[in-house]
Amino acid sequence: MSEQTQLIKKHLIRPFLNNGTSAIPSWVQIKKATEFTRAMNPQTEERDYIADEHPTTEVMDYKPSENLSITMYKGEPDFELFYDLYKKRAIGSEAQKEFLLVNIFDSVTVEESGDDVTYYYAEKTNASVTVEELNATGKSLSCNVYENGTPVKGYVTIANGVPTFTEGDMPSS
Repeated sequence: MSEQTQLIKKHLIRPFLNNGTSAIPSWVQIKKATEFTRAMNPQTEERDYIADEHPTTEVMDYKPSENLSITMYKGEPDFELFYDLYKKRAIGSEAQKEFLLVNIFDSVTVEESGDDVTYYYAEKTNASVTVEELNATGKSLSCNVYENGTPVKGYVTIANGVPTFTEGDMPSS
């Protein structure tokens, strides 16, 4: 492997849900999930062009969703957030959260005012959160995050585990 080749391990992808408001976010990192799968759910259309022998599949859009299995540790912020949704049987606006996905492996460090600041690529989107299953014997709470609307691309800085999101292109080094 070359010096630049890096295996992307699970801790280098950090999902967060906003348990505050858009104006005053309170980002909760999803830490105690034993499963985190992001399905891109491509939206396609078949086109049977008269000049071609076989139809063509056109990719029209994506509708990402995340499948999570949270280990039930009372007092852990991510479990408490999902457990609250479970207890409420949250629907409508109560089931809406902002979702932030931070790729720690996609970063740039820039010197600013004599200090090195690291920026990480991130996407923020509105989401509907569903609670699927509380598994008492498996000690887990299964949930889905369905991303809604247009994702906002940007970057974050992280201080004391708390991300600060900025819309736009990452600063250049």
